[in-house]
Amino acid sequence: MNGNPLFVLSGVSMLLAAQLGQENTTAENKKLEGTWNVISVVRNQNELPAERLKDLQASFRDGRFAFKQGDRTLTEGSLRIDSVRRPRTIDLTTTDADGKQQTTLAIYELTENQLKICGAPRGHERPSEFEATDDSGHTLTTFQRLK
Repeated sequence: MNGNPLFVLSGVSMLLAAQLGQENTTAENKKLEGTWNVISVVRNQNELPAERLKDLQASFRDGRFAFKQGDRTLTEGSLRIDSVRRPRTIDLTTTDADGKQQTTLAIYELTENQLKICGAPRGHERPSEFEATDDSGHTLTTFQRLK
């Protein structure tokens, strides 16, 4: 083992940074938990009509998510967030009928009562901005916390 004080200090600093990052992510997961109404969905600059958003909700709890419309579950899966990166990242993983996992790479912005998630099409790089420009394939979804 290297007894160099700088080496030891560097190792301790990395360990503390990792622990702090984990604490931030745990706190962020707690803030995300709950049920959210979908208030806007934009893909390639095209906004989904309001009638398609009726009764559309997302719920987040214990590292899992579900999208429902009324009583019907549209999709569900697991999520992983990184609240330390900027912009913050979220990976949404679902399992298809054949048992194959698919992950959507996205970024998110969370305030007390509003959540924005901008995701890339599966198999594409994570967006770097909250934009769903023409031909990007990105989907920008805005949620309002259900009270």
